[in-house]
Amino acid sequence: MGDTDTITVQATATSMQIVEELYDRDGAGVTELADAMEVSKSAVHNHLSTLRTLGYVKNTNGTYELTHRFLRIGFGTRERNPVYQAAQSEIRKLARNTNAVANLVVPENADAVYLHRIGARDHPISIGGSVKLHAAAAGKAILAFRSADAVDEYVGRHGLDPKTDRTVTDRATLRSELRSIRDRNIAFDRGELDPDWQCAASPVVVDGDPVGAVSVSGPSDEMQGKRLEEDTAGLVSSAAKTIELELL
Repeated sequence: MGDTDTITVQATATSMQIVEELYDRDGAGVTELADAMEVSKSAVHNHLSTLRTLGYVKNTNGTYELTHRFLRIGFGTRERNPVYQAAQSEIRKLARNTNAVANLVVPENADAVYLHRIGARDHPISIGGSVKLHAAAAGKAILAFRSADAVDEYVGRHGLDPKTDRTVTDRATLRSELRSIRDRNIAFDRGELDPDWQCAASPVVVDGDPVGAVSVSGPSDEMQGKRLEEDTAGLVSSAAKTIELELL
């Protein structure tokens, strides 16, 4: 790789880091971004100027913010996802039938990405947000249908960092739970992602490949016992199977 290639890749990385900082901070000035990123003000200004010219950033009295141009890319990418196309009606039905938050989650490398949601309540992960696969019911449902070698590679490369004190962080415990999930086709999250939330999830598996998962989440004082482990689990499993048939 030549010097030009290295500079080009670093420039792209810096631009994307600026985009993420602007999102996390809900807008920021040049100095704030430079300090946060440990990059010179002139470099930050040049990147912002380029992003502004392209229409991805706006400047209001020295505060830079992201524009809605990102919506076209984000929504367009989601609309093209065949799992999303197949799952929309089932996610709506799940939310209505459970009176809880229904989610469609898809895997991207080591992450469980929350692609779609129906339900009025707040959720620990926003739409488009992600969490490591082992730390949420939907992610564990996906992991359970990956090969043993793939799971070992995931753990070796990414570890089992906790989101709460209930997150599975032991390799042997995770293996045992994934076997149970595979046998029952249901995964549970009892405060592993957020201590105040519980969840049931079922994988969407097509030709042996876990392409996503359906989950239903709710506050721990409501989503528990029979409602979680029988009623919700049954509805989630049925929805996942329906989506699988749509994808065949």
